[in-house]
Amino acid sequence: MNRVRLAIAAGLAAAILATSGIAAQADPAAVEKAREELARIHQEASAIDQQLIEAHERVQLAEAKLKTLTADLQVQEAKVATLADQMGDVAALQMQQDSISVTAQLLASGSSDNFLSGLATYQSELERSNAGVQQLQLDQAKLNTLREDAAATEAALQKDVAAKTELAKSYDAKEVAAQRVYDRLSAEERERLARIEEERQRAAEEAQRQAEARAAAAAAGTSRSRETTTSSAASSSAPAAATAVSSGPASSRAQGAVNAALAKVGSRYVWGTSGPSTFDCSGLTSYAYRQVGITLSRSSRAQYSGAGYRVPLSDIKPGDLVFYYSPVSHVAMYIGNGRIVHAANPRTGVNTAGLHSMPITGVRRVVG
Repeated sequence: MNRVRLAIAAGLAAAILATSGIAAQADPAAVEKAREELARIHQEASAIDQQLIEAHERVQLAEAKLKTLTADLQVQEAKVATLADQMGDVAALQMQQDSISVTAQLLASGSSDNFLSGLATYQSELERSNAGVQQLQLDQAKLNTLREDAAATEAALQKDVAAKTELAKSYDAKEVAAQRVYDRLSAEERERLARIEEERQRAAEEAQRQAEARAAAAAAGTSRSRETTTSSAASSSAPAAATAVSSGPASSRAQGAVNAALAKVGSRYVWGTSGPSTFDCSGLTSYAYRQVGITLSRSSRAQYSGAGYRVPLSDIKPGDLVFYYSPVSHVAMYIGNGRIVHAANPRTGVNTAGLHSMPITGVRRVVG
């Protein structure tokens, strides 16, 4: 998708100088078909990208778990071996045979003196080692459980590694498909496509700015109204406390997260990373909020379901998380003036874009 976006971006400047004659040479039907195909491919690529992020996270968690299990296995194996040695032959015999079979063996030993002596010795050893036998059995069961858990974790790890490899291939195939769509357009049709996208985003961003201005004005009016009411009440009665009303700007912590994200513009996109030098989409948002002491989940879907609380698009403020596509497969951070900062993809890295550059699913406010 990067080459397509770069080509479209480059076409924006040329589109400004394009003449009506050039526009007339473009096939509107071909341009609209290409626009629809590119939008579809972009959404599909974004969904694959999200699956890659989640698969990568599962791989990391499985690798960490397997490392811990391997260490625990070594400790438990040594513990079982040491305990088995300490218990001696009688304890081992007790684990393998019941008391009846042992008694039968002693009866076959010959004289009654030998039988009684052997039975007394066995009984003494049995009483001494009974607790050890039980402990060995428990430790052996724990060892078996650890081995099974390690084997299952290893299998899941290999499955996710294979899935991640296939998803990466699918993602690259989507980029190739997008480039083919773009390549079949003429120069005039590419310019027309660039103008359509530019006009769409300009209109959406202007509408967003107007909505934010109206919301700020309404909040300011409400604040003035309450201040007037409070002042009137204070002049005729005991002093009353003022009521705080949001006037639209981001909270200090939200603005701190915005600043942290913007400081990473130009950084590389790498699946499964959350800073400080490389990021994926949810990695950037989690990194930015981590800088102001707030921990977020590590996938856009988890952030959409659990980060902060939902707010309407008309009430969006800098620092809010913006989620794209349905089902959610991409997250960005709103920075104000109809713009977002996001870790776009492995080719373009961290950059800023229009709020409405992708279909919005919802907005969540983390703090403020």
